[in-house]
This record gives sequence, structure tokens and C-alpha cells, in this order.
Amino acid sequence: MVKIHPFINTRLHSVKRMVIKVGTNLLHHKEGGLNLDLMSQLVHQISIIHQRGIEVILVSSGAVGAGATIMGITQPPEDLAHRQALAAIGQSQLINLYEERFQKYNLSVAQVLLTRDALDDRQRYLNIRNTLETLLHWGIVPIMNENDTVAIEELKFGDNDQLSAMISVKMQADLLVILSDVDGVYDRAPSEKDAVRIPVIDNIDSALEKVSENNKSVFSLGGMRSKLEAVRIALLAGILAHINSGRTPDILMHILKGKNTGTWFKYQDRKIKGRKLWLAFGKRIGDGKLIIDKGAERALLVGGKSLLPSGVTDVSGIFHKKDLIRVFSDDGKEIARGLVQFSSDEIIKIKGKKTSEIPDILGNTDDFEIIHRNNLVILDNGGEI
Repeated sequence: MVKIHPFINTRLHSVKRMVIKVGTNLLHHKEGGLNLDLMSQLVHQISIIHQRGIEVILVSSGAVGAGATIMGITQPPEDLAHRQALAAIGQSQLINLYEERFQKYNLSVAQVLLTRDALDDRQRYLNIRNTLETLLHWGIVPIMNENDTVAIEELKFGDNDQLSAMISVKMQADLLVILSDVDGVYDRAPSEKDAVRIPVIDNIDSALEKVSENNKSVFSLGGMRSKLEAVRIALLAGILAHINSGRTPDILMHILKGKNTGTWFKYQDRKIKGRKLWLAFGKRIGDGKLIIDKGAERALLVGGKSLLPSGVTDVSGIFHKKDLIRVFSDDGKEIARGLVQFSSDEIIKIKGKKTSEIPDILGNTDDFEIIHRNNLVILDNGGEI
């Protein structure tokens, strides 16, 4: 039997707060409707975890599927209006079913629905965190979901994998558990002969690369890419993460005991804090992208400097002053995110130039740094320096 890396057991001993994400496929019964027995089993396990003094935030999908069952629709429609209507119908049933089951263990729940823009404003971001902290302090189990009823495409998280990761970061959880109908990450499609489950993934970037390289890989099946992208967010904030099947009996108990089940991920030491956590994982990021040379990369990662025009080699996307954009090394790795002090059109004009040349190119300006160090968060090199 493969032994789980000792860092997992060490970290599990200190878990005080965890986020559990339950996927749509997991909750869906093969004969239609929600899998009520599975919901009961998960709630029972969460109640035991709660009794042990561990705070739990549950991120649960299933509203659209529940609404479809009520309306007698076997295949949820693709158009937005119908899906939002089904979410409105099904969300109340979903929360009621959870509430009934938690009440058996004298636990109360609170429904929290979010759209992506709720995290864009720093004050709203803090208000959400304060509300969740209060609920947890009162011994309430928050049950979170994307507000599909009102969310339009640009206001969506994309899926609850992303939502669960962002909530983990926002609430500084110790552990993120993503439960689905797949019992971990495999080196190929599980249906293939000799497919092997990967117990521990040390390099999340390498795992994500395999999504594009091998379309037959399990990485691309059942939304595994989305799960890995969510895990990457958690790992960058120093949160232990795990992917497993929620259909395994007592799965949450096995996970907290550090058993060799599912797939664990190696986290980094948490160094990103406060406002920079919001910049890295809260505020919505646009399509803007800057490519920088080796000298600028060293200045950011080692020297703790701001990003200057001289180090920028290429500009991608359209963005405006104060937008949040990505910064990439010349080998294509995202190393930082930050609020720019110039628009994309302006940076195209000044990239590669010395700061002394900026006034002549752009006219009178007091800004000479493309991204000031205070508005820059490092994602590579073990987190913020």
C-alpha cells in the first residue's frame, strides 16, 4: 500500500475549519431526482465532524436538478432563462432537504447565495467574511451555492468548484474537500486497463498541463480540470486539498484520518494575507496579461520590487487603469497578479522603455510603475515575499 505523505497527517491534526464541496453529479440519483440517502449520509458525517469542534462550510450544487425534478423535466434545458427558473424552484427544496437532515443532529443551517461580483468590491468581500464568521461562531452550518437565479455569464463563478476554493481562501480554511462521483485523480481514464489512482500530487501546474496534453486522461473527464483549477487556488493560499468520491461510505471520516484514499495535494506555506488575498483570489480578474523578461521576474520574485515598463515584453487583452491583470514569465508561467496604473494602450506604448521616457511618450504623469508593489501579489516562489 502506498503511504500518504507525512505532511498530510501533520496538517490534519490541526484542522479547525474545512470547506466541503458536493457536486451535482454526486447528488443526482440515477433514477432521477436528488439522492436523499447520500445526502443523509453526508449530513451524518458532517454532524460528527462538528461535534469534534471542526467548523464546516458546505458548498452544495443541485438546485437546477432539484427544480427539474419538481417540473418533471428529465434533461435540464441549456438556455439561461429556463435554467435560472429551475434554480429558483429547486434551491428552496435543496436547502429544506438539508435543513431536515441537520435538524436530526440539533444543527441549524443558513443559506448563503452568491454571485461573482459579490467579491469584486473589497468592502462587500469583508462583509461576506464577517457574516460567515458570525454564523460559524454561533455553531451554524453555512450552506453555500452560486445564485444561479440571477447570475448572468459575467457574474458567474463558473461552477461551485471555483466558489468552494474562493470561500476556502476567504475564510482561511485548513482543508478543502471536493466530493464528486470520481474517487480521485488517475493517470488515465479510470475505465482503461491498468489505470492507477494518484495518491498525492506535488505539482498542481504539471497536473493541469496534462489536461491539454491528453484528452483521454481522466483530468478532462467529469469536470476534473475545473476541480484541479480550484485546488490550485486553495494550494496557493496554503490550504490542504483533497478530491474524492462522495459515494464511498464514511468518506469524510477516512479523509480526516489521512487514509490512502482519493487524491491529496501538496500545499505551500500560507504567506498571502489580507488585502493581497483579495487581489489574488477575490476580485474578479480580466483578460489582461503582461509578459515580462527574466530581469523583471527576478526583481519581482527576489527583489520585492514593483513592475516597471522596462521589464515588459508583451501585452495581451484590453484593460483599463486599476484593472486586475495577470503577469507571466517569458516561459508562460503565471507568477503574479496586480492592479495596473496604465491602460493596455498606454502600456503598449511604454513597454520596454525607461521610466525617464514615460513623460515624453504619455505626457505629464506622476505614475512610473506599471504595477506598484503594494498592488502586486506574487503567486510563484511560495507565495508573497
